[in-house]
Amino acid sequence: MIREEGHIGLLEATVLVYAVLSAKLFMQAPGFLIDIGGPAAWQVALVMTAAGLVLLLPIGALARRFPGQGLAEIAEEAAGPYLGSLFSLYVIAWLFTTLANSLRNFTEVYIGTILPNTPPSVLTLVALVCMGYASYRGLESLGRATQVMLPVILAGIVLVLVFSMPRIQLSRLYPFWGHGLIDTVTGGIYYAGLAAEAVVVLALAYSLRDAKNIRKAAMLGVALFGLLSALTCAVLVMVFGAPDAAQQPFPLFNLSQLVYLGRFFQRTEALMVMFWFFNVAVRLAVLFHALVVTFTGMLRLPYHRPIIFPMAVLLFATSLLPEDSLVVLRLMRDWLTPSGLGIFFVPILLLALALIRGKGVRSHAA
Repeated sequence: MIREEGHIGLLEATVLVYAVLSAKLFMQAPGFLIDIGGPAAWQVALVMTAAGLVLLLPIGALARRFPGQGLAEIAEEAAGPYLGSLFSLYVIAWLFTTLANSLRNFTEVYIGTILPNTPPSVLTLVALVCMGYASYRGLESLGRATQVMLPVILAGIVLVLVFSMPRIQLSRLYPFWGHGLIDTVTGGIYYAGLAAEAVVVLALAYSLRDAKNIRKAAMLGVALFGLLSALTCAVLVMVFGAPDAAQQPFPLFNLSQLVYLGRFFQRTEALMVMFWFFNVAVRLAVLFHALVVTFTGMLRLPYHRPIIFPMAVLLFATSLLPEDSLVVLRLMRDWLTPSGLGIFFVPILLLALALIRGKGVRSHAA
């Protein structure tokens, strides 16, 4: 499959994975972890990270076995044209639904925080233009731009957490095990689906200079996301208390509203929203590009750019289907997160089929 997009290295791939995942911290993901873990939400985040890292282990072996190929091409060669298409369709359907839900969540958060009178269609259209242009330019441009914006993306979270330190109360982290050790472990495994987007690095594997870096990039991105999730959950619990923190509709935004830097530095949450916009823009662009190239690979088309506009139109229409933000929240918590665990098993099953059928570079060499 011919794509004149250039190549990215380990650093760019790691930054892309981290940016895709860390945008969830500006949404309702911390509230999910706090709701199930209570004062031990930071432990749920660590268990989630460990489970995600274990499930990502087969990615490296699969990428080395099929160097220079994306997820759709790997699925077709490892599982055959028919079964491989089913694997690709599952990933495409999950990416499409996740992207549409994230797009609507992005507009709802903006409307609920700083732009209350703006129609959702206007914000959706602006986001789709950014996503389509980024995909048109290719993965190398997107990776380098994200690498430049990484300090801004990190600052959007770290600064809020640092300036919230005067309000924390360590006693709110007790009882240490929260709702119980069993709930902490099972909740962490259940919410490992929050890190499922790390598998998109396999869909973009054709553009990495070295196939050995695919697993490393995915695991580094998930590890950074998990550590920052644990820190975010701990600060939210220490500031609001577990019951109130779990009910915050926009946790980091509500936390930034409490930041006080003096009489001449007010409304710091407006600055945080700008940082958050960059992070979410990268998340939407990477997921959109992964969706487009996977769909292109499944159809065996030579170029992905003709798919950009029709896919953007479908996303625009689908993202406006939910009635309100509660439907979006319920969809993300009850459907997309559990189905994300299934995304982790796609590389595992493809690797098993490739070994059984003797597909990949090792079989050709033999």
